[in-house]
Amino acid sequence: MSLLDREHFLRATLAAGVLAAAAPAAEARTSPELEKLYAGAKSEGTMTWWTAHYAEDAAEKIRAAFKAKYPGIEVQFIRQTAQIIYQRLAQNLKAGVREVDVFASTDEAHYPQLSKLGALAAYVPPDIGVLPPNLRSLSDEKTYHTGALRFVTLVYNPSKTTHPQRWADLLDPRYKGQVTAAHPGFSGVAGAWVVALNDKFGWTFFEKLAQNQPKIGRSINDTVADVVSGERVIGGGPDALALERKASGAAIDISFPNDDAILVVNPVGVLKDAPHPNAARLFLNFYYSREYSQALAESYNFPLRADVRSSTGLRLDKIKYYRNRVERLASGVPEVVAKWRETFGV
Repeated sequence: MSLLDREHFLRATLAAGVLAAAAPAAEARTSPELEKLYAGAKSEGTMTWWTAHYAEDAAEKIRAAFKAKYPGIEVQFIRQTAQIIYQRLAQNLKAGVREVDVFASTDEAHYPQLSKLGALAAYVPPDIGVLPPNLRSLSDEKTYHTGALRFVTLVYNPSKTTHPQRWADLLDPRYKGQVTAAHPGFSGVAGAWVVALNDKFGWTFFEKLAQNQPKIGRSINDTVADVVSGERVIGGGPDALALERKASGAAIDISFPNDDAILVVNPVGVLKDAPHPNAARLFLNFYYSREYSQALAESYNFPLRADVRSSTGLRLDKIKYYRNRVERLASGVPEVVAKWRETFGV
């Protein structure tokens, strides 16, 4: 993200927070459109949601919050890494299998391709206006929208090392055999992280990282498990899961690097041929409810709504971050996956 884009984003976020704080009563509790969707969704009785956005327990919280708000609708979900669920969805589309209602990947580059294939429904959730203006529309076709905000930060064991300050700390020779990282060929968040650091520092960063013999997992969440278990000391990992494990007493903490945390916008969309179209659209609109953001905050994920406090109390305008442009991800992820396999041998 350029400095100018970042300033616009942060100003929009601040403005949204001020408006939300000043006029919470302006939120629409119900509308004829939502009532019609809810009636149709109850008739359908269920929906299927594939997500890579959060850890399993956070997805469970969100399902429970939706079912509490909209009784009578069951939610079946699969939580997997972004590339795994995308490959499975691509296979379904090729075979004409209608299995998924709502698709929530962590790789933003999946969505322009799905839009080109005509796989996503054009739909604007009625409550999307709670988002900052430049997060309300990720595509001109309105086929996918912001579903979650995630940060890749430095995760570390505070009992075994001092507070890291920058990404280059992962290259310190004292951490040889003590670094953990996720594979960009499996994890959408890891893909965004690798593309961002490659663009910022060049591929020599990862060649130097390879000299520290990192443990390579599939999911970005594996980095947290490695630090919590004591198998590794430091890595590039997700803020939310690390904070959740810290709150439960595990020896783990996070550091927002002074040379930018990596912000990953996780889109969500409704399949054009969703078997439960009313429930799918109702569920997508639920992403912009207070209940959804509260469930995110309770699971240490960053809330979408400015009027819901994050678990750390941090606001977007106080976080120094870098965000890839979606067109860069489209070309950059395949590029870095190939380099990654060559450099790390996995």
